[in-house]
Amino acid sequence: MKKRFSRKPCLYAAFILYVFTLSPHLHAEEKPAPPLPEPLTLEYALQLAEEPHPDILLSISEIEDAEAKYLSVESETGINASITGRATWVEPARAAPDQSHNDSMAGLSFKKKIYDFGRTSLRLSAAELDIKANRLLYGDMLNRRQIEIMERFFDVLIADLEYIRDREDVAVAFFKFKRAEGDKELGKASTLNVLEAESKYRETRRKRAASEARQNITRQLLAETLNRPGKLPAALTEPSLLQIDRKLPEMEGLIKIAVSKDPVVLSLKEKVEAANKRIKAARFEWGPVLSAELEASAYEREFGSRDRLRAGLVLELPFLTGGRRAAKIAAHTAELHRFEASLRRREMDVRKAVFETWQQINVLHYQLEEVNTLTKYRDMSLDQARTIYEQGLRAYLGSALVDYSVARLRLAETRYALALAWARLDALTGEKVFLSPSP
Repeated sequence: MKKRFSRKPCLYAAFILYVFTLSPHLHAEEKPAPPLPEPLTLEYALQLAEEPHPDILLSISEIEDAEAKYLSVESETGINASITGRATWVEPARAAPDQSHNDSMAGLSFKKKIYDFGRTSLRLSAAELDIKANRLLYGDMLNRRQIEIMERFFDVLIADLEYIRDREDVAVAFFKFKRAEGDKELGKASTLNVLEAESKYRETRRKRAASEARQNITRQLLAETLNRPGKLPAALTEPSLLQIDRKLPEMEGLIKIAVSKDPVVLSLKEKVEAANKRIKAARFEWGPVLSAELEASAYEREFGSRDRLRAGLVLELPFLTGGRRAAKIAAHTAELHRFEASLRRREMDVRKAVFETWQQINVLHYQLEEVNTLTKYRDMSLDQARTIYEQGLRAYLGSALVDYSVARLRLAETRYALALAWARLDALTGEKVFLSPSP
């Protein structure tokens, strides 16, 4: 009885050890994400790209699945051990020297595949290529996450500038509306003039409300992208984006680099090679398999033909597979054709994307020069309007403020579009997604 219960402490210790082993993972899952800093910088936001966002977790699961398949293939070459027990009652023949009825037995067997003439090696190589391919896709997913974060970050900044523009517009429209009412009382304006001014004022108020809603929407989308649902960032720091003035390389060279370094292209090339290896492995389906076997058995009834220990080499040479070999070859060939077509499609998409992005960056460089000049002009006009304002012409100052806000908005939109275009080009050419240090 004591012997029976003496194992319980070991079981309890094992259980406690198991709980302690799992507890870090349980705590890691329950640990809430830290709050976003105020103000939020683009650099900090981009550092969150690798956090457990659903897209990242899905990409990681693809790597884990490929690793599991590799282990599955590798396990076929490992040692297989089993214990066999058989409880049997028999009625022995009269001529049998042992007339007992208990013919039970217990056995221990070991089996290991020694060599299958390259089939497993090819399958392992294919599985390794799948792991490499999925890791490349993870890199592409990380690039896309960073670009999405940049886009959402810029959307918030643009929404804030749109609100400033519309707020200034409302102030000007309200001033004109009140002036029209005053002119009507003095007989200098008609009811039609007042209604026109009021209609313009109501329109600008509606636009301001829409831009205020867009401020909330863009912040909500940014919080979701950063894996912080409901934690809307109040203030964002304007990034310097120093590298948007990079010299644009020659297009043909960029296309060649992109086709040779794009993560998705490289991943598909690995998958094409893996499919080829699986086809070769399937062609060896009929090949011989050499295995080593070891058996140890104990019997209740002893016979001269029963061996207590047996060891040997087993060579299997299948000559009929029931069509299994042809089916595997056909399936892997179809897989190969699918990956080859996807590879060609991706190369076409990469060439097209580089061409379009190159053209976009080229135009945006000219646009940046244009809006820089426009902003300087509006800035000087605003200074002039402030002087005129001191002379009593308030409406002129309001219009100048609106024009300056519009120019600032156009400048920001151009800079952000240029930064995103460079980021996409960097991702296509296998470079790290663009990140400029803050001032």
